[in-house]
Amino acid sequence: MIGRLRGELIQKLPNLALVECGGVGYAAAISLSTYGLLPEAGAQVVLHTELLVRENEIGLLGFASPQERELYRMLVKVDGVGPKMALAALGALSLEDLVQALRGRDVKTLTRIPGVGKKTAEKMCFELSEKMGGLTGLDGLVGTPSGDPWEGSLRSALTNLGFKEEVVLPVVADLRASKPALPEAIRQALKALQR
Repeated sequence: MIGRLRGELIQKLPNLALVECGGVGYAAAISLSTYGLLPEAGAQVVLHTELLVRENEIGLLGFASPQERELYRMLVKVDGVGPKMALAALGALSLEDLVQALRGRDVKTLTRIPGVGKKTAEKMCFELSEKMGGLTGLDGLVGTPSGDPWEGSLRSALTNLGFKEEVVLPVVADLRASKPALPEAIRQALKALQR
């Protein structure tokens, strides 16, 4: 799976970035907010990516930060929200505003997103507001642009082992205070998750 691209930005459009890495050009669909953060063509760029595999299509999505990618992953888990709508949501509102709207169940703000009606906005609030009650919800997304690398690595390791995000978050929150070295943190988290 392609998780990150670092290379020369060949072209940028409001919905697409073309990044050359080792002689190969990767075209990644992007949100308007990522577009606004990209440097001019010819500069070096890093995109955090998500590989999209469908029955008759393979696509690559690019994000300016791991936090934006994480929020995208949460949005597409909502029934009725596909990749296009999730990218539209990330482009229509800033990361912080989107998280605040979901946390606060602000349906009115969410309906400003192109393609999102009242029912979809309510569904997004219902399914995501609980998960964003602190990261324990998405505190890592709001207020800390870089997020916590230790926490991100631990969450990533546990979700890659097959544990669901909502099960992992409380365990990571419990370990945050003592913050053991990553291998030890993974061991302790696995122990807690097996109970």
